[in-house]
Amino acid sequence: MKASFFLALLCLASLSIFVGWMKFQHNNDNLSISVTDTDDTYALSAKFDENYTGRVQDYINHSIKPTDLFRSARDYFNVITRLKDNTEFHIKESPGELEVEFDKKKNSYASYQRIRKMCEGISNLLKGEKTDNKK
Repeated sequence: MKASFFLALLCLASLSIFVGWMKFQHNNDNLSISVTDTDDTYALSAKFDENYTGRVQDYINHSIKPTDLFRSARDYFNVITRLKDNTEFHIKESPGELEVEFDKKKNSYASYQRIRKMCEGISNLLKGEKTDNKK
């Protein structure tokens, strides 16, 4: 009985250490940004430190004004949105992760330039480089 108690305690402690380590690994300045630009689509996929989520959301909201998508850094989104200028794109976002997909055939060249500029700004923000959005 005593041995099983200590074994259970050891398993619980090991599990706690493992969960804490995994959370640290996810937030440890790991940055992955992928951009795909083909004849039909433009896409950005990014994984980043969760602490940047609010800044990324603010940048996106500023880039797509007067539309606002995000209200909180803990928001989870998976939507297709249409802006006032008829720019339509898919955005999937959760803390520390972002995917933007843009269909060039459904949108104008000006819309493509707008989304590409927004995604380049997000990439620069995550890399710690200067962005051109004035806030």
